[in-house]
Amino acid sequence: MKKSEVIPLALCGAKSKRTGKPCRQPAMRNGRCRLHGGKSTGPRTKKGIDAIQRKHFIHGKYTQSNLIEFECAYLLLRKAKSRLQEIVRLGF
Repeated sequence: MKKSEVIPLALCGAKSKRTGKPCRQPAMRNGRCRLHGGKSTGPRTKKGIDAIQRKHFIHGKYTQSNLIEFECAYLLLRKAKSRLQEIVRLGF
């Protein structure tokens, strides 16, 4: 093959809203580049969605059940503090 012979690459072809010119990035199998055609559209099945949610679960500190527990503990602490202040005020 000679240097002057260039193998044409498939280009993305997505058009810009601003300029109207096509994208010049190399295309993937689906005909678009990694920016305009994306490799993944995300999970579509219930099993796939559950797997992604499990993967992104970090610690559970701010789950609804934990927030309710924190609130109950906070209210209990406030009540104990007010009772203690009442005892001190009465002079026991």
